[in-house]
Amino acid sequence: MLPDHMNDLAAGLAGEHLVCAELLMAGYRAFLAEQICPYDVAVEYNSKLIRIQVKSTRCPRCIPQRKTHNAAYLWHVRRAGKKGKRVYAENEFDLLALVALDIKRIAYMLPSENKNTVHIRHPDVDYNSTRLRKTFDMFTFEIALARIIE
Repeated sequence: MLPDHMNDLAAGLAGEHLVCAELLMAGYRAFLAEQICPYDVAVEYNSKLIRIQVKSTRCPRCIPQRKTHNAAYLWHVRRAGKKGKRVYAENEFDLLALVALDIKRIAYMLPSENKNTVHIRHPDVDYNSTRLRKTFDMFTFEIALARIIE
């Protein structure tokens, strides 16, 4: 459970630290980037630097659907800065890490895979749908890394 008083800066920092910790525990050489960098976390892999932009959300939101409203995590992935004033330039980072803070889950995606927003369903909810829904298990670091080094 997250504290009610967690502000945006604290949520962002928590997400960055969670990504770095997950990667370190998986055996990767990961570190937090300085604030002047256009990315938040870096990972050394085969003598290459993989730059990761971290986006965090505190909890799922109600996403309107045609018949019902479903809960999903939501991230705005094309804009940076306070209130999304700046659009990310191409090649500022190699991967997005989308963090759901309340369940401590992370989805890793290539920036080119997304439009403006990403929705990922809560892993514990059965949506009784035959349509493919994005889940955290579909977007592991290993899957994203394999797509970068192809």
